[in-house]
Amino acid sequence: MDLLLPYKIGDLAESKSFLNGYRGAWFRCKVHNMRVNDSGYLECYLEYIDYDGEDLDWVAVFQENPASSSQNSKGSTEVMIRPSFPQWYYGHEPDQLPVSDVTAVVDEAWKIGDMVDWLKDGCYWSGTITKLLKKDMVKLQLPAPPIGEGRCYIANHKDLRPTLEWSLEKGWTVPLAQANQKSWYTARLLRQYKSDSDKSTSGDENGDDEKGGMQQ
Repeated sequence: MDLLLPYKIGDLAESKSFLNGYRGAWFRCKVHNMRVNDSGYLECYLEYIDYDGEDLDWVAVFQENPASSSQNSKGSTEVMIRPSFPQWYYGHEPDQLPVSDVTAVVDEAWKIGDMVDWLKDGCYWSGTITKLLKKDMVKLQLPAPPIGEGRCYIANHKDLRPTLEWSLEKGWTVPLAQANQKSWYTARLLRQYKSDSDKSTSGDENGDDEKGGMQQ
């Protein structure tokens, strides 16, 4: 299991839910144990760190996507537990990158169509900005059921972070945002690699540098 997943017992992570009322929300958690259950499914024993007193829960790492019409179709399985969200910066690139593989940077002010995560009630709700309001407020649209709760909310800028996706094959990536017949990435990722001399090199996913091994 340690070879398959990029987190281990004792690590912080995030867990996604498809339960009614929390569909599409990400919860910060800590991995206390791992096992393969009697049905052959990989599970993690999670503590929800933003919910004091909540019982620890066994959660399957992979679950069927409720929007998929066939269990055998591409995208029918969702990764429900991913590594802890990377550090991210708004409006500028840090002078010195933190000690992590990936750092996210949002270069400009939030705009209509940006894909963001909204911190509310101890979890992060992924949605799309549909309107810019006064006093650092925006209007958010959550994905429609069964993937999300499908509602609109008013959110403060300080409670937003860029939406990032994670997979076993690609790691962290930035989903493509769209509005007014235009497409763009809400954030860009800076990746750090170890060179042969054991020195860090960095790469920007939106650039093209031979050292960093960067890719769009």
